[in-house]
Amino acid sequence: MDSIAVQKHELPPTNQKRMIAFINHFIVSTVTFLNKFASDCETRFVDYEHKIQNLEASLMIVEAKLASIDVLKKQQDTSAVQDRTQTESVPKTGEEGDKVAEASETHPEPPPPDAVQRDPKYDLYFKMLHLGVPLGAVKNKIVTEGLDPNYIDQFL
Repeated sequence: MDSIAVQKHELPPTNQKRMIAFINHFIVSTVTFLNKFASDCETRFVDYEHKIQNLEASLMIVEAKLASIDVLKKQQDTSAVQDRTQTESVPKTGEEGDKVAEASETHPEPPPPDAVQRDPKYDLYFKMLHLGVPLGAVKNKIVTEGLDPNYIDQFL
C-alpha cells in the first residue's frame, strides 16, 4: 500500500463564509447555553428565597405560640426567683462571713443602674445576648417585633 502524503501548504484555504458560519454558530450556542444557565440559577435562587421566607414565617409563628404559653412564663419566673433565694440564703462562716456582713451593713450594695432603666419589653433580647446569640441576630429579631434596635446599644 502506498501512503499518500498530503502537503498542507498545497491545500486550498477554507472558505471565509464557512469559517464565519462556524464561529457564529459557536457564539450563538455558547450564549444560548449561558443564558439558559443564568435563568436556571436565578429560578433556583428565587425558589430558595421563597423557602427561606416560609421558614422565617413558620419560625415567627412558633415563637409567638411559645410566647403565648403561660406555663413556660411561670416556670421561667419561678426558676429566676429560686435562683435569687438560693444565692441569698447561702450562709457565710468564719471571718469571711463577718467581713461580708460588716461590709454589707456599712455600705449597702447599690442596685445596678441599667437594671432600673431597662424596659421590660427588651428583657428577652438581653437574655438572648447573655446566652451568646450574636448582636446582629438580636437586632434583627428586635426589628421584626417592631421595636427600636438601637435601644439595646445603651446597655452594651
